[in-house]
Amino acid sequence: MERVFGKTGWRVTEIGLGCWQFGGAITLDGRPDGWPNIRDEDSVAAIQRAVELGINFFDTSDQYGWGRSEEILGRTLRNLGVRERVYIATKVGFGVDAAGRRTFKETRAEILAACDASLRRLQTDRIDLYQCHLWRTERWTEFLDAFEQLQKAGKIRAYGVSTNDLDMVQRFDERRALAAVQSNYNLLDRRAEREILPYCRARGIAFIARGPLAMGKLSGKYRLDSTFHPDDIRNRWLATPEARAAYERDLALVERLRPVADKAGMTLAQLAIKFVLQHVAVSVVIPGARNRQQVEQNFAAGVLPPLTPEERAAIETALGAN
Repeated sequence: MERVFGKTGWRVTEIGLGCWQFGGAITLDGRPDGWPNIRDEDSVAAIQRAVELGINFFDTSDQYGWGRSEEILGRTLRNLGVRERVYIATKVGFGVDAAGRRTFKETRAEILAACDASLRRLQTDRIDLYQCHLWRTERWTEFLDAFEQLQKAGKIRAYGVSTNDLDMVQRFDERRALAAVQSNYNLLDRRAEREILPYCRARGIAFIARGPLAMGKLSGKYRLDSTFHPDDIRNRWLATPEARAAYERDLALVERLRPVADKAGMTLAQLAIKFVLQHVAVSVVIPGARNRQQVEQNFAAGVLPPLTPEERAAIETALGAN
């Protein structure tokens, strides 16, 4: 199934592939900020399987493994000979210093240089969608100036912003050329429904739904006693009493959704992806996948029938909306 990608007119598969996990484990500001035990051969196999299934939208960033994800994606797509049939989205904004502290690339010169580096790693002559990766920035005009320069040079086709804040969306849209917004949107985090999704729909801006499985919580495989590798970003769920309390609340909600998925004949993950796809303003959902099997499981959600009104009502009841 394909959807029109906002004002670009591109036809993208409604289920894409998020490529954060291919970057592996990194440490940022003294905390894990990636995914451990990632093998490049599994990452390549996952991309290959996505291509075999017809998935044509791949989202990565120069932050993911500090370029490792881009390198694996670019090399694999080139070896498969499918670059002309897929859309590559990547991001710019974050960096790291010698001490492992987060830095920010916000000047026009830094953005232009970062784009050239991403092009080399991706082994392509243009990036389809180039996105600001920063949560917030006061230098959005520098991003816009850089993006416009890159468009004129043919190095990027369109630009977007990755944020959960409407005011940042509005700033990046002030020249009315914003092509896409990427925000968190899942059964446990529906903030985008209030403002960002309606804004995108009204202005023909594509919406990329990231985190549809809430970093795995909505897969249903975690329990209260689950533990994570020291280099796993999900350790943050257990880092403080407040974080653990939020984690436990989320798991309780997931368990309330389990009977809904069972009755619908879906896995919890498929129910979660299907819910996101039901929103009329969503252009593409980008679940991550560590291997071929996870790609297949996520893709299967797209071919399942739409949620019925009764199933949607049951979801709302489980989440406490009624």
